[in-house]
Amino acid sequence: MTPERFREAGHLYHAALEIEPEARAAFLDGACGEDEELRREAESLLRAHGKVGNYFAAPALEIAAGLVAAQQHRSLMGQSLSHYRVLSLIGAGGMGEVYLAEDTHLGRKVALKLLPKEFTEDPKRVRRFELEARAASSLNHPNIVTIFEVGQVDGRHFIATEYIDGQTLRERLSGAQLEVGEALDVAAQIASALEAAHEAGIVHRDIKPENVIVRPDGLVKVLDFGLAKLAERQSSSAGYEPTTVEGVNTTPGMVLGTVSYMSPEQARGLTVDARSDNFSLGVVMYEMVAGRCAFVGATPSDVMAAILQNEPLPLTRFAQNVPAEFERIVAKALCKDREGRYQTAGELSIDLKSLKQELEVEARLNRSPKPGGDVSKRAATSGSQASVETVYESAATTGDGARARTISSAEYLISEIKRHRRVAELAAAVVLVALAAVAYFFYTTSGGEAIDSVAVLPFVDVNADPNAEYLSDGISESVINSLSRLPDLKVKSLSSVLRYKGQQVDAQAVGRELNVKAVLIGRLTKQGDNLAISTELVDVRDNSHLWGNQYSRKMSDILVIPGEIARQISDGLGLRLSGVEKKQLAKQYTESTDAYQLYIWGRYFFNKNTRAGYEKSIEYYNQAIEKDPNYALAYAGLAYTYYFMGNRGFWSAKESGQKLEGAALKALALDDTLAEGHALLGINKYNNFDWAGAEKELKQALELDPNSDSANRGYFQYLSAVGRPDEALSYAKRVVELDPTTTPGYLAYAYFLARQYDKAIEVFREAREKKPNDAQNHILLGATYLSKGMYKEAVTEMQKGVDLDNTAERWDRHPMLAYAYAMAGNRDEALKILDEQKELAKPPGYISPYNFAIIYTGLGDKDRAFEWLEKGYEQRTQYVYRVKREPMFDSLRSDPRYAELLRKMNLAP
Repeated sequence: MTPERFREAGHLYHAALEIEPEARAAFLDGACGEDEELRREAESLLRAHGKVGNYFAAPALEIAAGLVAAQQHRSLMGQSLSHYRVLSLIGAGGMGEVYLAEDTHLGRKVALKLLPKEFTEDPKRVRRFELEARAASSLNHPNIVTIFEVGQVDGRHFIATEYIDGQTLRERLSGAQLEVGEALDVAAQIASALEAAHEAGIVHRDIKPENVIVRPDGLVKVLDFGLAKLAERQSSSAGYEPTTVEGVNTTPGMVLGTVSYMSPEQARGLTVDARSDNFSLGVVMYEMVAGRCAFVGATPSDVMAAILQNEPLPLTRFAQNVPAEFERIVAKALCKDREGRYQTAGELSIDLKSLKQELEVEARLNRSPKPGGDVSKRAATSGSQASVETVYESAATTGDGARARTISSAEYLISEIKRHRRVAELAAAVVLVALAAVAYFFYTTSGGEAIDSVAVLPFVDVNADPNAEYLSDGISESVINSLSRLPDLKVKSLSSVLRYKGQQVDAQAVGRELNVKAVLIGRLTKQGDNLAISTELVDVRDNSHLWGNQYSRKMSDILVIPGEIARQISDGLGLRLSGVEKKQLAKQYTESTDAYQLYIWGRYFFNKNTRAGYEKSIEYYNQAIEKDPNYALAYAGLAYTYYFMGNRGFWSAKESGQKLEGAALKALALDDTLAEGHALLGINKYNNFDWAGAEKELKQALELDPNSDSANRGYFQYLSAVGRPDEALSYAKRVVELDPTTTPGYLAYAYFLARQYDKAIEVFREAREKKPNDAQNHILLGATYLSKGMYKEAVTEMQKGVDLDNTAERWDRHPMLAYAYAMAGNRDEALKILDEQKELAKPPGYISPYNFAIIYTGLGDKDRAFEWLEKGYEQRTQYVYRVKREPMFDSLRSDPRYAELLRKMNLAP
């Protein structure tokens, strides 16, 4: 058969798919006439339909027919493409072939989509392929197929995705229609996927059973963004238009999508938007329950006419016990007028989940045993009282948190019913159903095990607007700060999640890396004064959706959004909060929107960790304070920045300490419950050798916020300085627990200070393997080698560290390299670094006296070493207190000046 004939067969195949199976024979009779060869090929394609996972099918007929021409394509079975070994052909679609392949690097199966070589000469087709890849890879959602890689090898473009082991929804429907409960579950997951796509500015355009795979565990994956087009930017008061990232115009009037599942506007060749996908999902929902398409016809043209003119037959004609609410949801989704349809997939998702929960609770209530066995006697009691008893029974099967919350509510309602029996009966029943639903949904999904840890990832700015980046970071951190106040919830710090900023993330992978049970993913879109935020809380143990919400606000309302999100997360996790904790969760440090925005600008620049960033940060904090002189959090931000200006050597320690203390005291005068203020005051106190005062402040900070990164790090430094290494080690472990992405050598450094050198070397080496480009790991591993007399190895490691981080802002590491050179007998190299340090110390520059003390100690010049240590003491130089614990100063310990120095610093035994 020639390629032209294959193309003709492909056209017939796609046309036949759009009509009812029982009408296909008559259709082929008329279309093929006496051409038996053409008919056999079309029938062969129809028989194969639905037997393969349709990963990227698209109805671009002229391309699909070309793919059918097997003679035109060289088989890749058994061959390798990059690091993928092709195993078998899964299927073929309008834009390429899809193979099952093995990732030889990671040993996992993937679905590999290829664009045929002969198509790479067509720039439009290649461009469409690239847009498909970009659109799909920008999405990160449990119900959307994950893109692993997009690449090109020997002129062949490919996309590697996760391989989904399951049935297409088409295959699932081939046996029989679904029960309403199962259909609701599938539809809700599809709606959740579409919600995420629409928020990213992507309209699917081809929602149909072939593009949905259901795993054996019930998880749904939406496939094929081959027809996705980045939506055109249009203003809309309804707020339904997704934002364009980049777009390619479709030919005007061109019909995209599969006919039976098209929206009216699609069928007419008009511009489509997110609501078109909602219509298509409505068609799928109808088919799942009815077992037949909502719109039928003998030809594609007839189907289109039905979509434009006819209403589908009632679902009750094809299925029994269809809830009226399900009929309403489907009818609303299938409204021919876009304005009367669901405006967002989020709205549709909420209605689907609510109905699903209502049906589940109703089923649980019906299954509950009837105490006493006397139904008539039980009926004689208040219906509401019976419902309360049932909730007690239901609560016994849920987690402790859910049980307590449900029973507590039930007890309250019992008392209310006794006071207002008739009025309360109906309301109480409704409330109890809702309570049981919440308990069931949030706790049975996690197997009854409470979720006690969460990571809030940096919110994704959908527009990728650099001028709004501060906003997404600031809201993320505000949510983290609110949740961190809850003692029973472990919350990862912003520093531990910033590494995921701007990345496509997999919630389960993040959960493993950060050792948390739940991950919050957020997306933000700012258009003028309008702010749209969507959030989703994912249980990383099974990748299930725990909770999600959408917020449409004006920028003037930005103050309340983080608190709302934090409160709803705590509710979703079933946390039992005291009145004080509830107030803490909703706490706002300022009433000024302008002050808040200036504050988060300050945080944004602080997180750049550069001198210029710190200076800019100080400017914004001061502007925030001008807007609101009582803004305690802005004063705390100032104090933290002042600390780092001294810590990095940009200011003298005395100047840094004085400004830090003033800002911290002001913050605490305005709000004594501010953990960060106490932590910074404690750090400043031990920099001034007030050890008792430091411990008091740091302990208070930890009591106020056990998750505080600065408080835990500060207490580790305090314990190390005063000679309590075993306790210090436990807090180093706590720091790593709170932030598993922190420098892996942090724990190793604690072993080093505890003089457990072999253990330190073991952990440092593991850290170096995980982060080979982390300069600090190399520097501190070198210091550990020095302590064991391994001078050659020490110089090698330290030199690597300096080479990796050789910037003008981190000269504090060079003194340790000079010390290593000196101990290894290479005094010339040590003296070169000493001369560099002297040059950098000339005004207006500043180099810590502690640096010079290290170098002179290595050179064996005790007099100069003590001279500079004295200067460090007088200037309150940060880290000078380390003289008691650092092994590099062991050679000074027998000198009387050493004991005198410790006495001055209140560190004498």
